[in-house]
Amino acid sequence: MAARRPASLLKAKSKDRKPRVSRSEAYRINVKYMGEEPVFTKPLTPSEYGNALNWYNCMADKDEAREYTYTYLKNEGRLEELKALKRVPDTWLNLSCAWVCRMLTLGYVLPGNPKEYIDIRLKEQLLKAKKEEPEVAKPSIQDRTREKSHEIIGEIEEMIDNETIFSMYDWLKARSVPAMYAPMIIAYYAPWLCELIEAYEGKDPQLKEAYSYLTKKQLAERIKFFHAIISDAEKYAGVAKKTRAPRKPRPVSKEKLLKNLKFQKEDADFKIASINPEKILGAQELWCFNTKYKVLTVFRALDRGGLQVKRSSIVGFDEKTSMSRGCGRGADKIVQTVLTAGKITLRKVMDDLKTVRVLGERINENTILLKVVNG
Repeated sequence: MAARRPASLLKAKSKDRKPRVSRSEAYRINVKYMGEEPVFTKPLTPSEYGNALNWYNCMADKDEAREYTYTYLKNEGRLEELKALKRVPDTWLNLSCAWVCRMLTLGYVLPGNPKEYIDIRLKEQLLKAKKEEPEVAKPSIQDRTREKSHEIIGEIEEMIDNETIFSMYDWLKARSVPAMYAPMIIAYYAPWLCELIEAYEGKDPQLKEAYSYLTKKQLAERIKFFHAIISDAEKYAGVAKKTRAPRKPRPVSKEKLLKNLKFQKEDADFKIASINPEKILGAQELWCFNTKYKVLTVFRALDRGGLQVKRSSIVGFDEKTSMSRGCGRGADKIVQTVLTAGKITLRKVMDDLKTVRVLGERINENTILLKVVNG
């Protein structure tokens, strides 16, 4: 996780670095020289028209240009073109056309034939984008994460621009923002905090000039504000990770659990066949018979979860109550007893067999799965 920069790095001087300012701060600086959005009550002269276009070029961005064009087309009832324009990338967006759309939407009377100009430029954009439109690739997880982080930071920026008082920790918690986005918030605001500190110390002339519209007290308050944002994001990330519910294991299919289990499907000498191995999963008892060594085995479950299979072995059985016994010459009769007996009779089957064998959890190609008992 990206950590807050140490004080030594925060004080580091950078002569060539361009000062970072928020959109609202940049807007205030530009308005100082360009003024607010132009307003006209009379038809525009060519000179006024050119000045207005220049203002939008300097003060508006591509997102606003797209919104201006959408609003114009919507007001004109040209919804099909609006829908098509949404597929046009920013590369092919004609900004001058957007500025003209904006002025017409505001009701200004422009020189020449502005609607014809808009029609020509829109046609060019749609045609060019259609020819150059690449095959749309499915966004990756990284792309989606990046897009989501931009949305989160965009909401934070809006609150900052509106001078809203808020707690970063409470804001993230209220929206249940995943902890993975906290380092992205920190990485975005840490350089900004560095610049504010350098501007406060007055050692960098460029930064000092960029933030000259703020008093020493206002700079100190802004430093405190951004430090709180970064600190809260760090705390939130730590708490969110600790309180995050553990990921539930993905359920494994029965086919996958049993694919390595080797057993004997049937035996012609004893005239017996194995049950479906899926019945073992969750059963309370499993009775097996080794046809090669004539050994009878019973696996009894350790708890209510029942027996399970791991590769070629039976797991989840109680070693104290599970056992193996040799059947000798009476094997055929004993096997038939197991197959036909109820729960009470099964409890006594092993008591009559005196030859004790080592209990092994592994099932092999000589083992018949005789019977399971549930409940």
